[in-house]
Amino acid sequence: MKQYIYRHQIIHFSLIILISISFLSCKKEALDGESTSVESNLDTDDTAISLEGDLQISDFVWQGLNQWYYWQEEVEALADSKLTDTKAYAQFINDNPDPDAFFESLKHPDDRFSWIEDDYVKLENSLQGIYATNGVEFGLTYACQDCEEVVGYVKYILVGSDADGKNIQRGDFFTGVNNTTLTVNNYRSLLFGEDLTYTLNMAEVQDGTLQENGIVVELTKVENFETNPIQISKTINTATGKVGYLMYNQFVANKSNDLNQVFAEFKSEGIIDLILDLRYNGGGSVRNCIELSSMITGQFTDEVFVIQEWNNKLNEYLEERYGRETPIVS
Repeated sequence: MKQYIYRHQIIHFSLIILISISFLSCKKEALDGESTSVESNLDTDDTAISLEGDLQISDFVWQGLNQWYYWQEEVEALADSKLTDTKAYAQFINDNPDPDAFFESLKHPDDRFSWIEDDYVKLENSLQGIYATNGVEFGLTYACQDCEEVVGYVKYILVGSDADGKNIQRGDFFTGVNNTTLTVNNYRSLLFGEDLTYTLNMAEVQDGTLQENGIVVELTKVENFETNPIQISKTINTATGKVGYLMYNQFVANKSNDLNQVFAEFKSEGIIDLILDLRYNGGGSVRNCIELSSMITGQFTDEVFVIQEWNNKLNEYLEERYGRETPIVS
């Protein structure tokens, strides 16, 4: 049986706080410690409803969203009342055998952040900046209006990656992979397929148009490459004094010491201003975000930095058990 985890939005400041839920069995415990899972082989009239295989995953998806989802009260299909009739609930799960499609059907219309994964190890690694990559972080855009051709542009190169030191850098363009022009129909298979090695056909602007320049860069993805979220840290000398520049691309819990070293260097060099570049930072550890903020400023001692907002029943449970200022920061 696949193991799924899903992530959802809990927000009360400018960063998205993503909460992951993983499971090792197909039953989950309720807040009061009592199991709320439906046993397999329940009977409705004369029809046997067996919650086995993917149905157990659909059961897990519903149970988890019912308990943890931020919008739980606003999604009718996630109402607590569904658990009052065990056989009706079993039939409901039986009618939704595809866990991925079921998950999508349960999302709130305002939810732009939630998705489901079938590889929790891969997802947990990505939260620590560990994933398969050749080191080229890029974006894609249409090559022209009303056409299907796609152009890639390099946002930055990961330090220590396969691409590091090769003839490719931030600001470069590419229009093809393995001598095949990128289009809206093939870019996924060419750039995100199973092949670990491929070549990029580079391009540049000539006479106002983007044209291939004959440069071909071969790249190889490295499995479980550990990225450094500190992409750039340097001191810039200006007419008015020294300015620190930090490009920080992910909030990673185990990078606190590295961050502390960066700010120690800024302090020793006597910077008077700081540029914090978070353009490519997609979020991550709230604790690491708090630590970074504390390294930048120290005048807000004992003031609230972030409040995690849950659905109503979780808010009530956590407040009753731990108090209003629940220290659940990850």
